[in-house]
Amino acid sequence: MPYADAAGARIYYEVEGAGAPLLLIPGFGCNTSIYRANTPALARRFRAICLDPRGAGRSDSPADGYSMAVYADDCAAVLDAAGERSAHVFGTSFGGMIAQHLALLHPQRVRRIVLGCTTAGGDAHVHPPPENVEAFVTAATLPDPVAALRMRFPLNYSDAYVAENADELIAWAIADEGLRSTPEGSAGQFTAVHGHDTYDRLPRIAATALVVHGEDDALVPVRNAEILAGRIPNARLRVFHGARHVFFVERADELNDEIIAFLSEDAG
Repeated sequence: MPYADAAGARIYYEVEGAGAPLLLIPGFGCNTSIYRANTPALARRFRAICLDPRGAGRSDSPADGYSMAVYADDCAAVLDAAGERSAHVFGTSFGGMIAQHLALLHPQRVRRIVLGCTTAGGDAHVHPPPENVEAFVTAATLPDPVAALRMRFPLNYSDAYVAENADELIAWAIADEGLRSTPEGSAGQFTAVHGHDTYDRLPRIAATALVVHGEDDALVPVRNAEILAGRIPNARLRVFHGARHVFFVERADELNDEIIAFLSEDAG
């Protein structure tokens, strides 16, 4: 299995497809499988490079040393290991936070950037209802992956989508059981999130950006997307009506088409 050597950790990554490189960064506690509805379509047009963030999946989970700057450096190390000097970048939620820091700390490594269901953090962050945060945090501590998934259903997906796809979502959770974050990994990722604040620096992002978000996101309210799109030069906003936090699964076909069109503009 391919690993990149980063500061204090080995970072697992996968490569699929050929073409312009596209780095995919998963969200909190997630691994490459979170993009199972996106990677196959994107890999038909791009060289998709997807990583497990440190603290999750097959990457190492050191006891300390977590920060957004470290995660940005991890991404640069993955690009080096994959033989790419730069890439388009797609990150969702926590992964979208990392993508912002990558664009700010390693601007030469980022071509175009897609930020999904994420936030600038800091004092500008628009918070969801506290009970939603409590449910998300509690789910992260449950030993049963199915129970954790069911607790997050109302946060992540529309009721109609859950009614039609619950069995498939549960099967995914069971298959991923061995890849859940360790307690050290979860704590480290929380530490990085608490230190995330890019609001004042967003105008420095040189990469053309596409900000995508679910209209009914119960964890990162859509107002956060509007803030990002308003602060990043050359950014555009696409809101998926009726979708919640994991809209990139529920509305995968629409989003994949949107990303392909956006990233293909460079080739044109």
